[in-house]
Amino acid sequence: MGIVSLPLLLWEIHDERVIVSMGMAWDPGAPVWPYQTSDILLRLLNGPAYFVAMPIANALRWGAPSHHLLVVPAILIWWWFLGLRLDQGLVAAKTSWRWPVFSVLVVLAALLLWAASSIFAESFRWWFKYAEVFSPLNALLVMTRFLTPAAWCALLTLLVLAAAKQVAKAR
Repeated sequence: MGIVSLPLLLWEIHDERVIVSMGMAWDPGAPVWPYQTSDILLRLLNGPAYFVAMPIANALRWGAPSHHLLVVPAILIWWWFLGLRLDQGLVAAKTSWRWPVFSVLVVLAALLLWAASSIFAESFRWWFKYAEVFSPLNALLVMTRFLTPAAWCALLTLLVLAAAKQVAKAR
């Protein structure tokens, strides 16, 4: 998936250059600009990498396209780590650490599930309040951007629960 992100990243860099060449004057209307599509898709595919990299880029005051210096390695590390965990098993716990690790995983799963449900509720609250103002496509793209963290939280919840089950069964 890290390789799939490369064309989207190149598309986003091209879009940023077009916007700068127009003197930052591209503004066909909120909430979604045509040049935000690549960013929405990148965040959809690489949510956890953006979650880690963007606060650091913001703290360093790295705007576009400089923030890609942090985002690209984060994307590659994220997909490498996820693939490694899926290939080698989600958790390797010693017998003596089994129940503390299990407890931490259950708490983490509960927090991720709470985050997913609260993001989901806020997104649909926005939908019922503002969606009729926008065209259906714009409203759908905004919802995609809003629901991406919820989808990632739900997926990570399932992975954490699978890891907790693996730890509980360990002997």
